[in-house]
Amino acid sequence: LNNLRLIIQPLLLFWLIYPWLSIFPNSHLFLGFNHLIAAMNQFKPCYASG
Repeated sequence: LNNLRLIIQPLLLFWLIYPWLSIFPNSHLFLGFNHLIAAMNQFKPCYASG
């Protein structure tokens, strides 16, 4: 469950901060979140066989 939290938590925090980016635009923060989400999307699920 800890690994799942590490994958989901950055995305949830991004959507909590996203409305504030329209009021206080910060391109570095937005690019950092895009880089983090791209890195997290490279993880492949591991299915247990058997």
